[in-house]
Amino acid sequence: MDFDGTSKNRRQRDHDDLQNEIAGRETGRARRFLPDDARTAEGARKRRGRLAAETQLVLMLQDPVYRERYEAVSAALSTAMQTTDAVLVRLEEQILAAEIALDALQETAARLPDGTRVYRDAQGTVRREDGSAIDDTLTATIIWTGNEPSFEAFTAARDHLAGLETDRDEVTDYQNKVLGPAHDRITDEHDPPSLDELDDILKNIDAKMPDVLRQNQTASTDPSPAQIDPTRIALPDLKQSP
Repeated sequence: MDFDGTSKNRRQRDHDDLQNEIAGRETGRARRFLPDDARTAEGARKRRGRLAAETQLVLMLQDPVYRERYEAVSAALSTAMQTTDAVLVRLEEQILAAEIALDALQETAARLPDGTRVYRDAQGTVRREDGSAIDDTLTATIIWTGNEPSFEAFTAARDHLAGLETDRDEVTDYQNKVLGPAHDRITDEHDPPSLDELDDILKNIDAKMPDVLRQNQTASTDPSPAQIDPTRIALPDLKQSP
């Protein structure tokens, strides 16, 4: 969301007014955040009791601009966390299937006398799994059945598995280095992120997202409560206690 200069000035004024009211400083402007009874001695005592029980995050969320931004980051983070969990489960299933397929292919490969697996490529060259060609003398020792997989089939199966493993590693890295710290940061009730930090968190969630996650990211940027129950960041109740 873009904010023009007027919005930035209003946001800064709201923040300053809230901090002044918390500190009991007079600014000449009407009070907008804390209740009127805070002006009396008894009201001040009650206010101190309330503030002692509240966290800094609760206070900052009373600013509608901050709360709107916080909710946007919370929703984006929740969606990314859900997508990440689902994609990791799917990748693990695909990796297992790819490992089984590669093992089965290797079991039917031709072998040299020492047990080394070899494959004939489209040009008729017989190669080890590392791609190195074998000489005619060794080739002559191979007993072919006609059902052996080609070198191209082997490399395709191997590369498919390697690609899935790379995707899994990238998603896990994103989960640990981007989503985890972002979750910890926005749930820090005593030292909540600033508006600029919230912007940075939101940018990182998108900018550092692996392609495999982006392809599976839900189209909606406003997931329903049913979709986000497992990971949604709960917002504090802002109702004032009597």
